[in-house]
Amino acid sequence: MGPVYGLGESGHMNAMRLGWVIMMPEGDRPLIIQKAGGSHRVFSYLAFAPSRGVGIFMSINQFNFSASMEMANVNDVIAVLAPR
Repeated sequence: MGPVYGLGESGHMNAMRLGWVIMMPEGDRPLIIQKAGGSHRVFSYLAFAPSRGVGIFMSINQFNFSASMEMANVNDVIAVLAPR
């Protein structure tokens, strides 16, 4: 598996499969699978740690770039809720 570049707005990627970003475990953060996207003034972010049974979905009803970047903080919340 080679490195992935240029799509890591939501966090550093270790791999990408079927458009899902895979973040390998690091420190207290477990493996996280996440996906972000937007269309028609709605932006959504989904992240889950399959080995920990924790997932978070967020959605905003307007395009706001800085708010959408803050949604990636969900990865830190998952690390607190379900550390490895």
